[in-house]
Amino acid sequence: MGERLVLDLETQREFAEVEGRKPELLGVSCVGIYSYQEDRYEAYLEADLAAKLASRLQAAELLIGFNIRRFDLPVLTPYLPYPVTTLPVLDIMEEVVKNLGHRLSLDALAQATLGRGKSGSGLDALRWFKEGRFDLITAYCLDDVKLTKELYDYGKQHGRLFATSRFGSEKLQIPVFWPERKRDAGAIARMLAEAFEKRLQVEIEYLSQSVASGESPQRVRCVDVYAIRDPYFEGFCHFRKDLRQFRIDRIIDIKPTWERYTIPPDFVPTAVAE
Repeated sequence: MGERLVLDLETQREFAEVEGRKPELLGVSCVGIYSYQEDRYEAYLEADLAAKLASRLQAAELLIGFNIRRFDLPVLTPYLPYPVTTLPVLDIMEEVVKNLGHRLSLDALAQATLGRGKSGSGLDALRWFKEGRFDLITAYCLDDVKLTKELYDYGKQHGRLFATSRFGSEKLQIPVFWPERKRDAGAIARMLAEAFEKRLQVEIEYLSQSVASGESPQRVRCVDVYAIRDPYFEGFCHFRKDLRQFRIDRIIDIKPTWERYTIPPDFVPTAVAE
């Protein structure tokens, strides 16, 4: 099994300096990685990318980053002898957009989730490249790798990240499901469908997007499944004592019980999501 790597990079140029806003023209000044297998941070300068980093990325079990699918990996394209689309990626930005409907900076996500932000800005790294200060670029890049790793670890442990609302100081939860979830999404969907077909009540460990003050967003619920319409299913929640709609991708674990149920004849699926 390959390594699980956290990745971030700094560029030589900004978009205003290249034609057509093409990431592959920006050039790499430094790539920082963290290896979970070796518990070590490392930095690679441009001269080392093709000879030392390319094969390591290709052999990785998973590449973890923030906005790496749309930025970091396209920037790396000229240095790699294979398509970046073949690399296994977990992009934290994608979870943010899926749940909030808009993009968020690494600094804003870290401030809301971890209580601290970035040590500098990308503009600093661009200036340092022109000044030949690769020591400062490397330190800054690895700081961002560490911040990304800590966000990933927080999401893995708690099943959520946080963001501050654009319309006030309210904290918004971002449910996340990293590969360490108890069951993979495919297995959960299959077990849910089988329980529905056999009319067996399910016990689910579920992560709610919104909860009452003082409640944990993650709790075990028993549910009679009335309808499945991906990405949702609907049924009677015995915890809430009411009909509820759930997102399938927020189920962390599922266990069918031997409790049978019947669907009320007057049941009509709703469009209200929890």
